[in-house]
Amino acid sequence: MNLRRASPEEKINVCRKYFLAGLPLLPWVWIVNVLWFWREATKPDHIPEVRKYVMYSAIGALAYLTVFGTWVGVYQSQRVAWGALGDRISIFVPDGEP
Repeated sequence: MNLRRASPEEKINVCRKYFLAGLPLLPWVWIVNVLWFWREATKPDHIPEVRKYVMYSAIGALAYLTVFGTWVGVYQSQRVAWGALGDRISIFVPDGEP
């Protein structure tokens, strides 16, 4: 889709679809939405609905990635201390001593 040729209604429709597609915790869809529509959302004569969906997508992706990054950090640093639980929730359990 060429955003320069698209009508405002088409832009709103596509931006809304990308936002809704990201709701089941798919932050990469939100990131694509932000990257694709950022220039459109920050223009002086922006479309308010597009800006709203782009900002919600940016906030959602940032929140998801923050929570995911925190979980990875906690898991990586505490897996051994959790004992059997840490091994049960692991996909790959390394051999040897920690």
